[in-house]
Amino acid sequence: MNKLVITNHSVENMCQEIRSGVKEESQIKEMLSLLGKENRWSEVWMISHALGVEISWIEDAKEDVWVDIGGPGDVSLDPPVGAQLPFRLWVHTHPWDAYWSVTDRRTLAAYCGLIQEALVLGHDHSKHTKCLLAFGEKLKEGVSPLSRWTDEPCIPYGVQE
Repeated sequence: MNKLVITNHSVENMCQEIRSGVKEESQIKEMLSLLGKENRWSEVWMISHALGVEISWIEDAKEDVWVDIGGPGDVSLDPPVGAQLPFRLWVHTHPWDAYWSVTDRRTLAAYCGLIQEALVLGHDHSKHTKCLLAFGEKLKEGVSPLSRWTDEPCIPYGVQE
């Protein structure tokens, strides 16, 4: 089996092949996994956009990556069998703008302390948050889980490290 090498050209080709219905899901997931490992988030969004769906990308405590392909308006965080907590990073795409939707906020509340960072990708920007509740730490009674996540502005892809 050939090792997938990612170039700007290979991402463009992947998007063209997706639009023409040629690419297999396993190849798409492999490319999304590698792009995320390289923090090439704008290209992850490009592939998601070519697919016409949202995707979810999770890196677990062992640095293993899990990719799910959702539907046109949503993708849920489905903890993969075999993944190790805490999740270092959960990334998902939106069709155009990066923001924390009602579904996203429910997910962040439910997984507070189990995810260290989260990122939502839009067409030319992303929105990031960090969990302030350490893995294994209990939430104090009466404290909203959402209050334990940072509130950060959207950042254009070119500004990110």
